[in-house]
Amino acid sequence: IAAAFVGTACMASGTYLTRRWRPTVPLLAFTGWQLLIGGLFLLPVAWLIDPPLPQLSPLQWLGYTYLSLFGALLAYVLWFRGIARLAPVAVSSLGLLSPLVAVLLGWALLGQSITGVALLGLIAVLGSILAVQWAASAKPAVAAPHVKVAP
Repeated sequence: IAAAFVGTACMASGTYLTRRWRPTVPLLAFTGWQLLIGGLFLLPVAWLIDPPLPQLSPLQWLGYTYLSLFGALLAYVLWFRGIARLAPVAVSSLGLLSPLVAVLLGWALLGQSITGVALLGLIAVLGSILAVQWAASAKPAVAAPHVKVAP
């Protein structure tokens, strides 16, 4: 629960600060530097705690390449394009789609099941995303001009 809270707080902060900060380098380059520096900070911890990796097969390298290109590069390109074009409320609700997609892919591809309270939670989150997107896209009603009628 604490990790989920910290992750959510980081996501909210990043969404907010992306609109506030205007780096002098292109946004994708800025993000690349952030990922590199974050990885370098994690490297000593991983080196001390995690066991050494076994030799990777060509198929595993192919999987790593796929995740790097589609799971990181393309995902960031689409994310930054979206936050530049969408309202902040719409962007913040899109972060909730990631676990929903993971659950649905687990169900469709791996035969995993979701029942009971977890299914109700999934439906509630999906409903809230749809409600936020619908409310954000709704045009405000234009009030009719007030006409004063003479007696």
